[in-house]
Amino acid sequence: MEPYPQPAPGRDDFAASRACLEQMVARLSDARMMSCTQHALEEYVTEAGRELQRQLMQDQLDARAGREPRLRQVAGADGVVRRRAEAGHRRLVATTVGPVEVNRIAYRAPGAPNLHPADAQLALPQRLYSFPLQREVVHEVGAGSLRAAREAIVRTTGQHLGTRQLMQIATDAAVDIRDFYQPATGLGHVPAGDGRDVLVLSLDATGVNMIPTDLREPSSPRPAGPQPPSAQLARRERTGRTRMAVVTAIYDATPAPRAAADILPIDATERAARQPGPRAARRRVDASLEHSVAPMVTALFDQAEARDRQHRRRWVVLVDGANHQLECITKEAERRGVHIDIVVDFIHVLEYLWKAAEDLHPTHPARAAFVQATARDLLEGHAPRVVADLNAHLRARAADHPAPGLQRAAAYLHAKQPYLNYHIALALGWPIATGVIEGCCRYLVKDRLDITGARWSLTGAEAVLLLRAVITNGDFDQYWQFHLDREYQRTHASRYQDQYAPAA
Repeated sequence: MEPYPQPAPGRDDFAASRACLEQMVARLSDARMMSCTQHALEEYVTEAGRELQRQLMQDQLDARAGREPRLRQVAGADGVVRRRAEAGHRRLVATTVGPVEVNRIAYRAPGAPNLHPADAQLALPQRLYSFPLQREVVHEVGAGSLRAAREAIVRTTGQHLGTRQLMQIATDAAVDIRDFYQPATGLGHVPAGDGRDVLVLSLDATGVNMIPTDLREPSSPRPAGPQPPSAQLARRERTGRTRMAVVTAIYDATPAPRAAADILPIDATERAARQPGPRAARRRVDASLEHSVAPMVTALFDQAEARDRQHRRRWVVLVDGANHQLECITKEAERRGVHIDIVVDFIHVLEYLWKAAEDLHPTHPARAAFVQATARDLLEGHAPRVVADLNAHLRARAADHPAPGLQRAAAYLHAKQPYLNYHIALALGWPIATGVIEGCCRYLVKDRLDITGARWSLTGAEAVLLLRAVITNGDFDQYWQFHLDREYQRTHASRYQDQYAPAA
């Protein structure tokens, strides 16, 4: 077969772009533009410049199409050799500067799908939208509502995408995040800090409004009889529309020894002498609606072992006291043979003490004094005495004067007493509050998924959570290249017997 004609030497492949540029220059030089305001000038240059960029891209793609060599045959991964070549097959690509057409040769064989080696050379996306446009969409969808993302994309690129398309792009962009963080890839790895640093693990869960078909099924019926104390202070009326998102965090913290007076000073002298607490470093967060607490705890411990394979560091686990979380953490530590130190969040303990104070004292000053004194006792290691005092107050109450806050506080502190060794944690310089994981729950989940009126599908919510986590970890640039490589393998390399490398 005769080769396709090549463009004649000296032909200007960018004639259309030059004409567009000359038109812009002529417009900028006319009398009307010479007397316009600066903002009108900027708006024209932005809009016309976007069209110039689109034309430059189109001209370059057309020039490449004219120079595409005709291959003798193309063998697909299906084993079919395609010897028929047809030029002029076009496909549309939506880019950040507008739509362009890619003209390439199709290689055909009866009963087999066409192959386009030029698509592999260009590493074109499988869908309509270019990868730079997809990247813009990912950041906008991860940051705010779909409507706000749609308007932002129009402002920054001039492209109009529907909310359904935006959500689909974000969902597709998140498919490789779990694989990206697998130890086998060697990517997304956080180097271990100083060997003297404490390795802090923390997790929490928060509800997300879901569509009815994607609510989590109960794993087992509710057992009969009284339930053990949990970290939940009051049961809000459940609507049956939420699914729990599990959030985990791991970070290094240089020990900063402190005393009870540094946490709750009682006078000006103690306030002036307060010592700062440990600071989080090399933080890594994760979140999931699809996975429950147990697999997320397993993944959290995987990250911890990646930082401390020999188990030479102190592992401190900060929790809010939820029974199921404690059970999963304990089982995972036993399975791996690693010693962990569990500390219940001191802020949760304070909340229970305030509920007890409301039942014991009628005025706010008296309640504040009770919480101050009781919390200081807990920080100084007197948890058994505090529990005994609360039970004594409870027994002294008359039967016709119920004290639910006091009762829950006494039960909670009694159940969590093994994890209330704050005096040891402070002396060793460990953190005793779950501020990091609480902030992660608020930022990763609530700030995005708890938008008023939002109802989420499991697929969409999981994708947004994963994308927000990888952006928060500072790994998005590295992940995006990993995702592009994976997309190339799925879309192009897997379709050929011979490998086609993308253009440089």
